[in-house]
Amino acid sequence: MGTPRSTDAPPQSGAPTRLGPVQLVGIDGDDTLWRCQDLFDAAVQELGQLLAGSAEPAAVADALHERETENLSLFGYGAKGFTLSAIETVLEVGARAVDGTVVRAVLGIGRRLIEHPVEVLPGADDALAAIARTHPVVLVTKGDLVDQERKLAESGLGRHLAHVEIVSEKSTGTYSDLLRTLGCPPEEFLMVGNSERSDVEPVLEIGGWAVHVPYRTTWRRELVEAPSVSHPRRRAAPTLADVPALIAPLSTRGPERP
Repeated sequence: MGTPRSTDAPPQSGAPTRLGPVQLVGIDGDDTLWRCQDLFDAAVQELGQLLAGSAEPAAVADALHERETENLSLFGYGAKGFTLSAIETVLEVGARAVDGTVVRAVLGIGRRLIEHPVEVLPGADDALAAIARTHPVVLVTKGDLVDQERKLAESGLGRHLAHVEIVSEKSTGTYSDLLRTLGCPPEEFLMVGNSERSDVEPVLEIGGWAVHVPYRTTWRRELVEAPSVSHPRRRAAPTLADVPALIAPLSTRGPERP
C-alpha cells in the first residue's frame, strides 16, 4: 500500500503530483451494509407517542435531537446513548407526567433497538465480496463498541474484511490516524458510505476518494448543508451493487497533473 506519509506536507514546488490508484477500500456499517437509521426513526416516533399528552411529536423529536447532540461527547453514538438522551428528554418534556412507568417504557425502546436482529441490506454481501476480490476492505464504523461488534458478527460479513475499525467519531484526524497505522497514503484510500458528514467530507479533505451511497433515511446530524457533489474525487452510486464498477477505473495509475 505504500509508505505512510503526512497529509499536511505540500508537494515540492513545481513537482507534478499523481492521482494515485486506489489500493485500500473503507466501508461504513450502519445504513451501508446493514439497516439502522429507520429503526431509530421508529424509536423517535414511539417516544413522541409516549409523550403525546405533553408535547407535539415534532417538538419531542427536536428536544431529543438537541439532547443527543449535547451528549455525544459523553455518551457517544448508538442505542445506549440514544436511550440516555431519551430519558433526559422525557424528564424535560414530560415534566409532571413522568413516573417510573414512563422511564421503564423508554428503557424498553432502547432495549429493542439494541436487541433488534441485524438486517443486512439487499446486495450488500455480494457487493462486498466483489470489492474484496480486488482490494483489501476495511470496515470503518462508529458507535458503541459492543453493539457494533454484535452487528458485524450477526451480519456474517466479517469474512470479507481485512481490518475492522470501530471509532467514536469519523473526522479527518480519525481517518489520517487509521491510514497511517495501515500504511496507506490518503490518495490511495477510498471510503464508501451513506453519510456525507462522516464518510465523504472528511475523506475528501485529507486527499482520499469517497463514494456516497444514499440510504432511504438519514439522521439529521449526518446531513451537510452543501455536499461536495462536484469534487473530483467524489463519486455517487445509487446502490452498493454499483460500487465495484466505480472502483475499477480508479485502481489504475492516473495521469500526472501539475
